[in-house]
Amino acid sequence: MKNAKMCPECMENLKEAQRFCAACGYHVELVPDEVVMERFLRRPSPGGLFWTQAYALGTRQYLWFILSLIPIVGVVALFAMFFYGRRWSWKVGEWENFEEYRRRQILMDRIGYGWLATLLIGYIVVRTVFDGGR
Repeated sequence: MKNAKMCPECMENLKEAQRFCAACGYHVELVPDEVVMERFLRRPSPGGLFWTQAYALGTRQYLWFILSLIPIVGVVALFAMFFYGRRWSWKVGEWENFEEYRRRQILMDRIGYGWLATLLIGYIVVRTVFDGGR
């Protein structure tokens, strides 16, 4: 039997159909790569919700970037990128491989969370400064 993967807990090599790691006892979920890929593609994208225009550019969805600049359509683009952005990006992005695509999606989601955190902190600071005198 060939070695397929490594245990995420102890990094020991696992055999193809091994359900538990012999070294540490970690339960290994046996999921085909296509299923893992499909799960990732079906997840909503926080980056698409919190940072729509940059997300559209960063994930190579240039038409959605242009549409997001139009005021009313921009709201539609926001939700479209959140719910369908991963799937659309995989189809139109001409990615070298799934791992490159996955890394970009995770980066864009993290940037989206960072942008949201920056906006919230800015809001709290502004509210504190202007409401502090009352």
